Amino acid sequence: MLAEIAQLEALALSAWPALASELVDGWVMRFANGYTKRANSVIPLYPAEQPDEAKIAYVEARYGQAGLPCIFKLTEQARVLDTRLAERGYEIVDPTSVQTTDLATLALDLDPAVTLADTPHDGWFDAFVRISGLDPAQGATATQLLARYAAPTAFAVLHEAGEPVACGFAVRQWDSVLLFDIYTHPAARRRGRAARVVARLLAWGRDAGAARGLLQVVAANAAARALYARFGFTEQYQHWYRRQPRCGERT
Repeated sequence: MLAEIAQLEALALSAWPALASELVDGWVMRFANGYTKRANSVIPLYPAEQPDEAKIAYVEARYGQAGLPCIFKLTEQARVLDTRLAERGYEIVDPTSVQTTDLATLALDLDPAVTLADTPHDGWFDAFVRISGLDPAQGATATQLLARYAAPTAFAVLHEAGEPVACGFAVRQWDSVLLFDIYTHPAARRRGRAARVVARLLAWGRDAGAARGLLQVVAANAAARALYARFGFTEQYQHWYRRQPRCGERT
């Protein structure tokens, strides 16, 4: 199972870009001006040789220089490190379920109301901002990140009566299509809009040669987990974040 975790973590890492990365003895440090934890965290991905304590001090300093808290993204592969971080007062944030589905088993609708584009053009990005409620201060960084893909991508939006009501995007890598940022406008939820976007993106991935769907969903998000279960997604493992205590916090 640890080998499978390493493979899926590598796919997820590659499919969510950062503005800059640094490799430190098996750890991948990522920086993106604070936009998302995934793009601003340390990921222990490969076997390491150097002692953890020295590396923790180094990465804390590097994130401090960037004006960011030091955050680690962890799995069962890093239980010893997780214990060390807990001893330093790092808190657990957003336990997340990593799930897959077999695309060959799915009947997927090619909903004509869900439009696809291979780049995050202005129309898609405007819809994404409106639906997701993205902080305008993070807009420039989000635009940069979403324009950095080398792998094939599909950016989907569902319009009703000329208004965007749901959106998301997918990345095609190796044998998988990875889903990201599936959002429905708050006024349009619970009526199957997100499912239409998911179906369209999975169908695109399958047509592009993917055999497997892959996504990450916050474990406490029951509504999203129920949505993905309709497409056969099942949990393979969980990852979680450990965030450095803020200055003055009790540990």
